[in-house]
Amino acid sequence: MGFRGWLDEAEGVVAVVTSLGSLAWPQRAALGLGVLLTLWGVVDFVRGEVPPGVLHVVTGLVIGVAAVRTRVARMAGSALGVVYLVVFAFGVGQPDGAMDAGTVGNVVHLLIGFASVAVAESCAWCEQHANRTARSR
Repeated sequence: MGFRGWLDEAEGVVAVVTSLGSLAWPQRAALGLGVLLTLWGVVDFVRGEVPPGVLHVVTGLVIGVAAVRTRVARMAGSALGVVYLVVFAFGVGQPDGAMDAGTVGNVVHLLIGFASVAVAESCAWCEQHANRTARSR
């Protein structure tokens, strides 16, 4: 059983998440996406591909840490979604270019981009649902 504490701030009350059970499902999805990206980066390091490994580990840590709050996960998911979709577009548009990761890598960039946007959208939905629920009380 997890503990969910509260901190008072100048602008309101902020949830402090201390267990996975207290995370909303989009936050858990963001955390899972962060773990997958971090593992992908570690595999890049093992294969000797250091620059992409650093980028994948950093983006994985960003989305993983952002999972603590839905608003932060929404912003991080939006930003990373745009980045990965742009990398996909340049990778497909310029074969053998700097951003071309091969067929599998380009497809994975596309999937990560869509998954990041889905995390952002689902976090926005959760925020709207929480606001409607709070107003109806």
